[in-house]
Amino acid sequence: MNTRFTEILASESINTAATKVIDVDLADPISRISIRVKGTNNGSTPTAHPAKMVSSIELKDGSDVLYSMSGIEAQAVNFFDQGKLPFNILEYENNVQCCATYHLDFGRHLWDEQMALDPNRFQNTKLFITHNKASGGSSPDAGTMMVAAHAFDEKKVSPSGFLSNKEHYTYSLTDSAVETIDMPVDHTMRHMSIMSLSAGNSPSSQMSRFTLSEDGDKHVPFNNESVSELLKVAPNNNIMTDGFGTFGTGSAVNYYVTPTYECYGAGIGRSHSQTTAIVAQGSGGRVAVTNDASEAMGVHYSGYAPHGAVNIPFGKQNDPTDWYDLSRVGKLTAKITAGSSVGSSSTAEVLTQQYRRY
Repeated sequence: MNTRFTEILASESINTAATKVIDVDLADPISRISIRVKGTNNGSTPTAHPAKMVSSIELKDGSDVLYSMSGIEAQAVNFFDQGKLPFNILEYENNVQCCATYHLDFGRHLWDEQMALDPNRFQNTKLFITHNKASGGSSPDAGTMMVAAHAFDEKKVSPSGFLSNKEHYTYSLTDSAVETIDMPVDHTMRHMSIMSLSAGNSPSSQMSRFTLSEDGDKHVPFNNESVSELLKVAPNNNIMTDGFGTFGTGSAVNYYVTPTYECYGAGIGRSHSQTTAIVAQGSGGRVAVTNDASEAMGVHYSGYAPHGAVNIPFGKQNDPTDWYDLSRVGKLTAKITAGSSVGSSSTAEVLTQQYRRY
């Protein structure tokens, strides 16, 4: 076989919140690492999106950070890179399992021979996963996690480097305030994302304007651009489809979904006794659904901006020579202007994807 699928952590209990540390000691280049978590719901009152069961994913070689993102950030980047969401089960019924997966992609696509993580280039590579099963779904009281590597096997490849994804910056949002952020210039950048997840608020109401400038405005690639317009016209910000299961109370209940902008849904009963199904137009990753008490239903939901993220790609995404070469830039600065009425206690994040050469 040219490639292989290897469990580096067999499915195990995550009933106790913790940070799991896993040695990544494969000999062959790795194209992708996948993380799967499941939680068994303890009730039918939604807590949060199942992806929030993982709060932090870090891949380190000693003090060198190769990858660093939260669970929802990882899923947003997965969508921008692959054009589809990773596997999720958005179930909010009591005693039914919810599920979330996260991919750490080291190339432009699975089995990219030019870009992959080569463990032989590092000394002591470890994966750190911080989890809390009760943070997603409907207050799960039991959970499991599995981690797998998609590695090259008999096919010998010599990758020139790998894609490194990181949460570069996070801060608290204040109405209409402008945040100035020093961006990294140490590696070529394939794309970046700005992100703000606030239930009931779209990312364009959380972040209204975006600027990216070089060397004291000597060159300004993005000049006070509307985030709303970027969502409509910037590449990679495509529509996505989500679906979730609910258990009605007879009144409106808020459920958590992946799309956060320009969202629409339709619901249908999963019981022949279902008579009422009303799906509101939600935003900010939350939607209110009204259905009959003690009756199950399913909702088909679509929209944009996964987990409140807006992608800003640089150049042709399959051509490394067309990405943002920062070797000529001394200082790169991003500015984000907050919306006039942001969600309470909300934050914004800046994510980067850089090409690290060996």
